Amino acid sequence: MATAIYNKLTETNDATSAGTYVGVQENPEGAIIEQFFRTPDFFELMEEQGMLIRKNLTRKLLPEMLGETDIVVSMVEEPFIPDFLRKAKNVIWWEVENPKFVTKGVAEKTFAEVFELVKTLINEKV
Repeated sequence: MATAIYNKLTETNDATSAGTYVGVQENPEGAIIEQFFRTPDFFELMEEQGMLIRKNLTRKLLPEMLGETDIVVSMVEEPFIPDFLRKAKNVIWWEVENPKFVTKGVAEKTFAEVFELVKTLINEKV
């Protein structure tokens, strides 16, 4: 969500997304993210905003990726924070709840929260 919002607001493709839980059996790398949601509400909200992410693929965050970027925004929760991410100097930590079940209301609340965080990040970096 944050990646899509950032890229839309900046009219770039500068932001990419990767996860720390990707690569385990129940969340393989290269999986279509749509399969991890039991309802379409999240994707429908994003599509209403002009962001098509339903078919995006999961990608595992690797230590070398941290050196290839200026800023890493992490929303990872315990116990999924790897040591290399904890020690990185270019990480910004956002506490955004990762809802277990997404309804339209949950999608709207999360979108509004992440949208404001991304706007603040862009304004601080300009």
